[in-house]
Amino acid sequence: MLQEQSRLFQRLLFFADAVVIVVSWILAYYTRFELFPLLDIFPLPEWLPLSMYLRFVPWVIVLPMLVLWASGLYIPDRAQRMSTLIYTVAKAVAIGIVFVLASMSLYRAFYFSRLVVLLFAFYMPLLIVSLRIVILAYVRHGRKQGKFLRNVLIVGAGDVGMRLQEAFRQYPWMGFETLGFLDDQASERLDVVGTTDDLGAVMDRFEEEGRPVQYVYITIPISEMDRIVELTNELSTRLAHVCLVPDLFQLDILNSRVTDIGGMPVIHIIDEAPMEFRRAIKRIIDILFSSAFLLLASPLLIAIALAVKLSSKGPVFFRQERMGLNGLTFNMIKFRSMPVGIEKSTGAVWATADEKRATPVGALLRRLSLDEMPQFFNVLRGDMSVVGPRPERPVFIKEFRDKVPKYMLRHKMKAGITGWAQVHGWRGDTSIEKRIEFDLYYIQNWSLRMDLKIMLMTFWSGFVNENAY
Repeated sequence: MLQEQSRLFQRLLFFADAVVIVVSWILAYYTRFELFPLLDIFPLPEWLPLSMYLRFVPWVIVLPMLVLWASGLYIPDRAQRMSTLIYTVAKAVAIGIVFVLASMSLYRAFYFSRLVVLLFAFYMPLLIVSLRIVILAYVRHGRKQGKFLRNVLIVGAGDVGMRLQEAFRQYPWMGFETLGFLDDQASERLDVVGTTDDLGAVMDRFEEEGRPVQYVYITIPISEMDRIVELTNELSTRLAHVCLVPDLFQLDILNSRVTDIGGMPVIHIIDEAPMEFRRAIKRIIDILFSSAFLLLASPLLIAIALAVKLSSKGPVFFRQERMGLNGLTFNMIKFRSMPVGIEKSTGAVWATADEKRATPVGALLRRLSLDEMPQFFNVLRGDMSVVGPRPERPVFIKEFRDKVPKYMLRHKMKAGITGWAQVHGWRGDTSIEKRIEFDLYYIQNWSLRMDLKIMLMTFWSGFVNENAY
């Protein structure tokens, strides 16, 4: 029922936002062509009827709404702080405005007033955020009067139960009020009102007090599945909604999500990051940035290619097999920094600070990380991303995968030219464990903003590094 109500609310909010966008567009028109002339602000060079602006309404609705939807604002049961919600709305609206402006440049029927567009960019986020603030204020006012509240009983006073209660406190607008915990062990930090055997009696007691339990969250470890089944069977005789929050914190979770197959819920514990709007934006940024970089750096690339060619015999580029997303291998392109065939005598060797195999030009390229520049061609091909865990050679992966815990999890994201570990100095002959720690932190906390931060850190300190050799 809660999910159905949430879905209905999000659908209504979706259509309400669409109405707000149209109102913002019309309001921007009247402000420019009616209000400003009355106030003698910004002289009107040419008056255009509203009907001409209304012709563009479908684009004004579709483009911003598409961005708002893709940003995740209408996901049912999504808990967010109000500050985060406002930031997400503002960011999505800003991106939507960019798309609207881009589409206007292709519309040749007439030229839009720049003031109308600026006013629209002002009114739309203001009204969309205001709508949510009004809804929040209404809900909070109602809950102060005892309306819209949901009484919750949490079964299990462990880490999961504690985190669940804290989540209810952080998102008070959801209206969950914790009546207490049931646990077979006493707790000094939490309000344990009984053991799991007292479930029925405790619920009856709250019913008599006029505080009926509406939601029961079971948070005991999944290792006690028999007990979970017993509790579920007992709760099936009552009207409370029952929710299972499995204790998965003991597992290594990466890109977790819940799907269903034939109506059966499936929990993805370790998974590749799902394709979403942000991933598409990341790919677009990769293509645009790599294309611009290769174009602007082309004189330097040509100079390096000539230096490599004239300094030693052999090809300019060196292709080396690396492992990327989901374990797929590809040939990574670099400027050749060693004599041809050097590994026939040494085999695959990990680069160290006292590296003696590089040519004089190659040693300089490695020191300045310039030998990595051709990897932007790998980015254009889709083998790599600008930012991500650095790809490694399969011969070394066979050695590391059994020695370094969680090593293979780094292949759940596309490999990158630079990464969170690299900008913090974990490159070259440094700790593999620390490198994996930073790679997994990046994967678990990835965002477009984090990518931009890493790119800026790379330009600031990532090219020249004491561990680059």
